[in-house]
Amino acid sequence: MGSFINGILAYFKALGFISSRGLSKYFLYSGLIGIILFASSGLLIYKAAPFITNYITGWIPWVDISSNSSIFNWISIILSSVLFISIFKYLMLIFTAPLMSVLSDRVEKELRGEVYVKIKSFSIVAELLRGLRINIRNIIREIFLTLFILILGLIPLFSPVAAILIILVQGYFAGFGNHDFWAERHFSYRNTVRFMKDHKGMLAGNGVVYVFLLAIPILGAFIAPPLATVAATMEGLKELESYD
Repeated sequence: MGSFINGILAYFKALGFISSRGLSKYFLYSGLIGIILFASSGLLIYKAAPFITNYITGWIPWVDISSNSSIFNWISIILSSVLFISIFKYLMLIFTAPLMSVLSDRVEKELRGEVYVKIKSFSIVAELLRGLRINIRNIIREIFLTLFILILGLIPLFSPVAAILIILVQGYFAGFGNHDFWAERHFSYRNTVRFMKDHKGMLAGNGVVYVFLLAIPILGAFIAPPLATVAATMEGLKELESYD
């Protein structure tokens, strides 16, 4: 719980750090990427919503859809929104990876005076491929965990906590992606996964704030990635000093 709270509080430090170090331009760069992705992924989900509804109703043919159309419309909206946020979150993590890696590098130089690089990324393509590999891994795991929690949520006893668990799961995997922007300089892929598993609370704290910020239409795309990256780098490097 302590590391979870620290992951959240790091955002306040990150905001002051960005302001004092003249890093505000990264908000603009992130926002431009976000607007393009927001429009394209939003259109995709909007077009897919009717198919989602039809797919769900295909599972329960004994229900009269016409008499429960408003219910199914709401179900479609909710599922489409969850799907949109999940897709948009990972698209932002993947396509802002080269930019956020540069920002993370700048933060480490400011904090340490230099960057202690153990793992070298040879090109932007290499960074994109690493980000793609990690995010595909996380997408698969997040989908399975979310579906499992949704099924548990159908049981009245687990319903109250299902939403909280889904938020924490989304937060953990988002935090994983944000922390990889600094971890890629210090760990191999395998050791990155090991470090992240050992710091679940820190990742979840970072990712929960990131998901909520990113859910703010348009504005979220500008502020969420840079703030999350700086917060993750500051908190992650602090933990790295005592990590064996």
